[in-house]
Amino acid sequence: MSGDEDVLRSAAAGAHVIRGTLWRVGANLGGIAVGIGTAALLLRHLGVAGSGRYVTVLSLVAVPVAVAETGLNAAAGSELALRSGAERAALLQNVLGQRLLVAPVGVAAPVLFALAAGYPQSMVIGSALAGAGVMIAAIASALLLGRLVELRNVPFALFELSRQVVTLAGVALLVARGAALTPFFAVQILSGGLALALVPLLAGRAALIAPRFERSAQRQLLAKGLPVAAALVLGQLYFRFVILLMSLIASARQTGYFGGSLRAMEPLVMAPVLVAQVAIPLLSAAAREDRERLRYALRGLGEGAVIAGALVILVASRAAAPVIALIGGARFRPAGAVLSIQVVALLFIALYQLWTGALIALGRQRELIATNAVALAGVGCFAAILVPALGARGGALASVLGDALLASMIYWRVRRATGPVMVGAPFLARVLGAAAPASAILAFSPLGGIASALLAALVFVAAGLGIGMFPPELRAAISAGALRSRSTPAGDRTASDTLTARP
Repeated sequence: MSGDEDVLRSAAAGAHVIRGTLWRVGANLGGIAVGIGTAALLLRHLGVAGSGRYVTVLSLVAVPVAVAETGLNAAAGSELALRSGAERAALLQNVLGQRLLVAPVGVAAPVLFALAAGYPQSMVIGSALAGAGVMIAAIASALLLGRLVELRNVPFALFELSRQVVTLAGVALLVARGAALTPFFAVQILSGGLALALVPLLAGRAALIAPRFERSAQRQLLAKGLPVAAALVLGQLYFRFVILLMSLIASARQTGYFGGSLRAMEPLVMAPVLVAQVAIPLLSAAAREDRERLRYALRGLGEGAVIAGALVILVASRAAAPVIALIGGARFRPAGAVLSIQVVALLFIALYQLWTGALIALGRQRELIATNAVALAGVGCFAAILVPALGARGGALASVLGDALLASMIYWRVRRATGPVMVGAPFLARVLGAAAPASAILAFSPLGGIASALLAALVFVAAGLGIGMFPPELRAAISAGALRSRSTPAGDRTASDTLTARP
């Protein structure tokens, strides 16, 4: 058994996943800061209608990204976690080969949809440019997948942050030159190309592997990967599906308001996706060998998801409107009300991403397709009813209802497979206890919206620490993660200890 396998199955694996999650989420927080700068430049430069077109195209190309990067990575990561040595290396090469086979389809599909929907020429060309860029980045992420399975998350964290930084630089240059809409889509090619060039710097030359196209391996990867990809595509389509519907049935202004809110939501949505990606190798090993450990991991990760979701909802209730106005200017202030509704979906997204990872680990991908398809039909019905009556706010409400429906259905499938994994009532009582003084701050603080939201967040965290809301594993990982490698003599470490010391 290799050291990589040991860390997945060791008692330290849970803490290692927590630290890896903190690295990925920390990079995501940096990406949020960079993304706010990017969004401010885009929204102010393109205006309400232009921003709506830009976000619509990026939502369209996000579908093949969910297949090629999120879905196939999740399936491949689950399979790689069960292999070692030469078998793992060969499978990684076939994963890269699979990514190269999928890339042309990922570029062509958004273009065909844009043509069929009758989008303007700028959006059709933009679909081709943005689609090419995100597929290049998906190939780069395949080269880093081996590090993710080894629970070494620093390369992925830096990879994700670098893409955000390059995007900001490209958008800033185009804004300075007064560019029209179409060139902004080409920034995705710049971002993807530079991310690919950074792979050997982030993960070493060993990450530059040659693709393989072995028929048996490709069939095995597709047999497992396509159901996972289909399920995750459906799972990530909800708020993007709503804006695609709005681009067809709502006014350009209402679509633009929803697009402004969606642009602010996208970096936040990535956080639970990243957590699920980090956890899948551990969940796969536990699902195969120790169901009680799987249930324990899901309950602990679920507690973290509820805490994060409650914190974001509290902050957004006061900060959404001023943040949107700060980013996009006074023209986008109505999008603040949209965002304050839409962020509620983050709680459900965080939970169903974890439960989706559990079903993938258990090999129940086809169940995901059925539940996601039903829930997607539900969100379509919600949008068809609410958008004509309420505009962008109706779209946000439809997104929340759709994600709540999906979370309920996926939990039902997980519970049937593993037994109860929902967080307990005592924990939820502690979350409510921490939220109570934070809500009082939001209701009665004379400070401005952003200042009140930040104060409420600090009160929520402080109160949570005081009443034991945070799981002990999370507290221990935060306090001891960076110190472990310094406190343990190098000669006394096992292979598992050494891997655990690396985020």
